Amino acid sequence: HTQGRWEELHGNYILRPPPSQPPRALLHFLGGALVGASPQLTYRYLLERLSSNGYLIVATPYQLSFDHLTTCDEIIDKFEKVAPMLAREYGAVPVVGVGHSCGSLLHVLITSLFPDTPRAANALLSYNNRGVGEAVPFFEELIVPLFSDKERNGSRLIKAAIEVARDKYNGRVPSDEVLFNLIKELPSPIPGQSVNSLLGAFLGGDNGGLLSPSLISIPKPLRESLTNLLAEPTFDALTNAGITPLLLQSLDITQQIPKLIDEVEDGARDFVPTPDAMSSAARRAYRCRRTLLMQFENDNLDDSEQLESYLREAESVMKMKRPMITIDLQRKVLDGNHATPLLGPLGGEDDALREVLGSLGGVIPGGGGGGVEEDGGSTDAASNMIPVENVVDELVAWLDEGSL
Repeated sequence: HTQGRWEELHGNYILRPPPSQPPRALLHFLGGALVGASPQLTYRYLLERLSSNGYLIVATPYQLSFDHLTTCDEIIDKFEKVAPMLAREYGAVPVVGVGHSCGSLLHVLITSLFPDTPRAANALLSYNNRGVGEAVPFFEELIVPLFSDKERNGSRLIKAAIEVARDKYNGRVPSDEVLFNLIKELPSPIPGQSVNSLLGAFLGGDNGGLLSPSLISIPKPLRESLTNLLAEPTFDALTNAGITPLLLQSLDITQQIPKLIDEVEDGARDFVPTPDAMSSAARRAYRCRRTLLMQFENDNLDDSEQLESYLREAESVMKMKRPMITIDLQRKVLDGNHATPLLGPLGGEDDALREVLGSLGGVIPGGGGGGVEEDGGSTDAASNMIPVENVVDELVAWLDEGSL
């Protein structure tokens, strides 16, 4: 389905270049940890600006996991479902990997360990390769003990709450089963007694005193009235303004939290591959002939300099096998911070949501309306446009240099 200029195909989000020109290249984009689950939302402005510069964008969402290799498999599977169709439509177009933060790391893995997925070039923004213990404070001391306990980690409650929210954002009253799943996961006020058993006993449950969906069933007339109330006119207004799709897409980000909790419960303690193994793979097997490393001045999470040294080693390995090969590796430092690629109007390049969301103010990942102060100066939201515009300019200039 489509939303504005965006088109969803086989789990990827597609942005086409202006119709008057063929694409200069296909940019396969992967976002950062968590926000990469909805790149069409969190990186909307950046990607729409690149599309307007003549590039075909394929943004592949992914669910964050401790197992990066499985994540890469899932990303490649999604991309390969849409790539042949785009090739038939546009002809042979060079594929450039573009990633931010964890997305950059995943592109390095794909280029190093998945030889059947070649890239003409890679642009890696804010490359980050940290172990869980360094990336998540008090992981072993606090997170592991808390989330290893299935009865206390809250994973099932979060999943149930997300399903209720998903129904609501789709203009539906949650089904009896969905409400039942939420209620039974609520924390109990009495230690040792579940809400399921307490409410079942109070309401007269016939399943050994346990709560059942039939006991919390919403009568049909009331359900129909609530459905009409949700659907008209508020739901239509929010949908037409583009807000309902944004709310639904935000749930794709939220649903990663219980997934990660479940992985900790199942014994995950670090990423696969570990940071050391990841660095070793980059040294030995990275094979892309053009690479741009982009980092930002105020970014304590960036590991681009370290990656540059590893890719220099990979260059030496490649030249031993193919002495005549030419390698172009550049690293550029721009104003901004780790979140700079996420900044821009929430409504994207056209900012269709500015009037609807302008009263919210502020800058959130992918968001912010911006405005003008009384003295004529720009607000913080507007001033944050400058760094993300620099990102677009640098990427386009670098892509042009390569004559892809």
